[in-house]
Amino acid sequence: MKRFVPFAFFLLLLAQLMCADESRPKNYMISVKLKDGHDKVRIDFTAPEKHRIYTYRDLKSGTVTFYTSSIGFVPADITVQQFDTGLDMVETLEMKEIIPDGNAPLTPLPADFKQILENDPAQWRYPDWEIYSWESFPGIFIIDFQNFNIQSHRLKRLSYFVEKRGYTGKIHSFLRLSGKSDWNAHNYKAKDLAAFFTEAERSNVLLTSAESYLRELLLANGIIERNGDGYAGGEDKGIVSVSQESASHVRSLLLTHEGYHGLFYAASGLKELVYDLWDKLIPEAQEMWVDYLRTADAWNYDYNNGYLLRNEMLGYMMQQKDFAEYFDNMMFPRLLKRIPDKAEHFHGTHDAARQAFLDTALKIAVFLQNNYNLSPGNLSYMREVRP
Repeated sequence: MKRFVPFAFFLLLLAQLMCADESRPKNYMISVKLKDGHDKVRIDFTAPEKHRIYTYRDLKSGTVTFYTSSIGFVPADITVQQFDTGLDMVETLEMKEIIPDGNAPLTPLPADFKQILENDPAQWRYPDWEIYSWESFPGIFIIDFQNFNIQSHRLKRLSYFVEKRGYTGKIHSFLRLSGKSDWNAHNYKAKDLAAFFTEAERSNVLLTSAESYLRELLLANGIIERNGDGYAGGEDKGIVSVSQESASHVRSLLLTHEGYHGLFYAASGLKELVYDLWDKLIPEAQEMWVDYLRTADAWNYDYNNGYLLRNEMLGYMMQQKDFAEYFDNMMFPRLLKRIPDKAEHFHGTHDAARQAFLDTALKIAVFLQNNYNLSPGNLSYMREVRP
């Protein structure tokens, strides 16, 4: 059973295209509210000589949002069907133009991870970044920056306040942090964001315009809120970020890694599971993981922060399809290189620690698959199918 674009939608699309300024590319947000029974759907976008098909399985949200900048064209018709039966699943369908004028409101665009990675920066609302909310976990915001410098100007001091060993709990000047390493991608839970802005007011630290904008964005969307003389943040909310300056395959890996940190904040039961699994991890594996973070000088992790320790274990275990590949090709060789005096000890504990890590990664993967239909190395609920 085929469902064409509703007539009113077609007239709106036609009018917008006729009035459009041809000097710049156009980006339209298409929101589809689904009928009940929407957990498995297939969505076809079609235009002359163009066709893209997406599927969703075990979808938690009743609405899916698309962007023509991600699709690659403005569709002439759209079909939304139940995956197994072919029944029409459209409750309502709306479209509006996303105007890249730099004056967009403090409102994130709902999006799936796949769309964020595919979106064309030329069609962002802002010249230097775009802001999204994770459609399946709307308390998690994703900021995509044009380059590392712009990202650093907004988040570097925050990273040292929250995560960098020897710097946490205090807002340092950019002069003191000059030349010091920064993250290529970031993640912060709402509680830490609130603590940063509370400390800025308490100690009369002058925020940059970029940091002030971030605070207003978080306040406007309920990620943090005013609480007496400071700020407070919800338990299931936070932000992650990535930069366009990273190569595409690295961007995908980084955004997936940071996205799993976002899940640590937002996915009910995940944090508790990771804490329990860490507590049950054999001492040899715990020692190896602490040493891995402790000797990562460029990262300068605050490895004494138990929350960070466990959250990073989750991120590194789940960022790729198979943690065994990361352990064998990255983690263990790096440990031997960084701490040659412990090489004999590491070789002696290698097999037991490796198996313990793989068992832990498997238990996390099974939990995420059973509860959220997510798998290692992929946080997108969208799947593209060849026409």
